[in-house]
Amino acid sequence: MFFLKNKSTLFASMFVNMGIGLIMPITTLFIHERLKQSLIVAGYVLMAFSIAMVVGNIIGGFLLDRWKVKQTHYLGGALVCISLVMIIIWPLWPLYAFLVILYGLGLGILNSAVNGYIAYLQKEDTNIFTNAYWLANIGMGISTFISGTLYTIGIREVFLSSLILFSVTLVIIALNFNSIEHSELKKENKQFNLSENTVSIRSLVIICLVIIFIWIGYEQWNSNISVLMLSKNISVQKYSFLFTISTFEIVIFQPLLRPVFKSNFENERLRVVVGVFMFALSYLIILDATTYWRFILGITVLSIGDVLALTTIPALINRYANDNNRASIQSISSTAGSVGRAIGPLAGGYMISQTNYNFTFIVIFVGHVMLLPLLLLLKNTSKHIN
Repeated sequence: MFFLKNKSTLFASMFVNMGIGLIMPITTLFIHERLKQSLIVAGYVLMAFSIAMVVGNIIGGFLLDRWKVKQTHYLGGALVCISLVMIIIWPLWPLYAFLVILYGLGLGILNSAVNGYIAYLQKEDTNIFTNAYWLANIGMGISTFISGTLYTIGIREVFLSSLILFSVTLVIIALNFNSIEHSELKKENKQFNLSENTVSIRSLVIICLVIIFIWIGYEQWNSNISVLMLSKNISVQKYSFLFTISTFEIVIFQPLLRPVFKSNFENERLRVVVGVFMFALSYLIILDATTYWRFILGITVLSIGDVLALTTIPALINRYANDNNRASIQSISSTAGSVGRAIGPLAGGYMISQTNYNFTFIVIFVGHVMLLPLLLLLKNTSKHIN
């Protein structure tokens, strides 16, 4: 029975990521090509979306820890579905910008609530975060692959497909998610206390810095590296195919690397350290790159870093939570990721325009390496998870 409960939770996470993967790749194209707005305007809309998602992450984590499980998911899901229905009916400017922001708010609440619910289940299934990330990448790969095809048919088809996925997610939540007894948990009197748990605070700050910097670098692959590849006469199709390769590698590498690291604090910290170093190495590989194989090698190393670090961080950060705040602590991680994704393209674009690609990649490499000693300062404070 517990296996079935976990399985439904994992598929809910997968469908949420598929819904995201259908919409986000075509957002800039839709605003620029169909709604006739500038790329700068599109950038501001995406930034507003990211900020709304940050707010949603915080709200979702707070409500899941202090309110009700299903109702928190329903709130986020309702905002997502309402915004998608309105976009399907009225895909017009400037209403579209407002609806994308509303979509980001609902998505932040829903995604944070799903991740928070997974955090509560981790005590009984230590591999649940790894399995969730694996399925999420499969879903993201499938949805990003078909997003472009749907976009050529019509924009309404893209949003309708996403609406169906989120609706299925809400059905899964209604049928399979269970309540969390907050009233009993409060009797344990283990509420997270900022003044008393300095080790946890320091560790959470370090992990959030790592997440933010990882995503600042990662976003260069999603934005500025495309311009670099085009300047080297490498086609848009080949650039897009890099992410198909990356998704395939993540799906393959994850089950292969899992047996190498057992589920305990030392191994989780080691995974993140090695993963951050692999992220750093990927930017050195593409220094002065002029041939396609160098970019393939770079994103392959990046994918290994992804499997090692990003799949492990949710489980690692869960060690600094208790049963009164697991969703809130996970929302901190989600918020850090959203912050990194929001500032990554702008920070990278500014550095590239002021210097060059090589200098920017070296700065990103050095930044990752400087995080490694900080990760070694992480201490295990959890008495609930080995």
